[in-house]
Amino acid sequence: MLELLNVTKRFTIRSSLLKHQEIVAVDRVCFSVAEGETVGLVGESGCGKSTIGRGILHLLDIEGGSIRFGGRLISGLNEGGFRSLRKDIQMVFQNPLASFNPLFTIRQSLLDPLALHPGLDGAARERRVLELLEMVQLPRDFAGKKPHELSGGQLQRIAVARALACEPRFVFLDEPTSALDMSIRGQIVNLLLDLQEQLKISYLFVTHDLRVVHFVARRVLVMYLGEIVETGSRAAIFRTPLHPYTHGLLAATLVGRSARQLQRQIHLSPLKGEVLHAEGYAGGCKLFPRCAYAAAGCREPQELREARPGHQVRCWRAEELGLETTVAF
Repeated sequence: MLELLNVTKRFTIRSSLLKHQEIVAVDRVCFSVAEGETVGLVGESGCGKSTIGRGILHLLDIEGGSIRFGGRLISGLNEGGFRSLRKDIQMVFQNPLASFNPLFTIRQSLLDPLALHPGLDGAARERRVLELLEMVQLPRDFAGKKPHELSGGQLQRIAVARALACEPRFVFLDEPTSALDMSIRGQIVNLLLDLQEQLKISYLFVTHDLRVVHFVARRVLVMYLGEIVETGSRAAIFRTPLHPYTHGLLAATLVGRSARQLQRQIHLSPLKGEVLHAEGYAGGCKLFPRCAYAAAGCREPQELREARPGHQVRCWRAEELGLETTVAF
């Protein structure tokens, strides 16, 4: 369905009044998403996850590598060439309220993407709006409401309906549950899974919440400072994590648990500090300044390699460290 090969994106930011700094937001990223599959993309804020999504949706231009959709090269297309694909590639944004025009009714917001369906007449579009509301389990009278009249969970359901309006084959989910109350998150996740089963669509599910990924994803990509540092099946990532960064993310999920809940957990080493685009480690491991297991060899280039069948890691010490654990949610 979707294939990224050596995708790279850089941004230039102002570091001082007269100086500018180049940031590599996405660094030679490679992965694929199969038909009907959910792939989880995890990492802290600032690691480049959303940038990948915007590159896939042609909301920004990539500088290197290629993106293919259904076997077709789409990364080099201009806006006119990409327009015909917009009905097949959709997105659900992180903040539901910020992603809607406050002056539009829900009906108008759902009619808007149907412009990509030129074969539908006015009556068919009106019927489609009601179908979409039913699909996301909301009453028909919501069509006349404005975004501010809905709760965050209800509005995110509308966001899902809008993304599915044109019957896409692939949806990029940019942390669709992070702005919602904990009690609502499970409802949205269950809705997404039910719709995927019905419609046979593919998801790239971006989040920093490993609990959600454990529930929805078949495969998991772990990203740090623009690089994929570990990738494998859900079982491999959660039962036998190999990279210290994955270990640190799993450690963060255990914060606040009681001693009884943790008694079967093998010790997990938390990460030090925050995500920083560290200078001076060009070619070496980008996690070096924060890693509890850093050694001199970590300053050497680290390539993503297959440590076990179907399980890749970007760490030369992965097997030596023996970071296997099991985290139960």
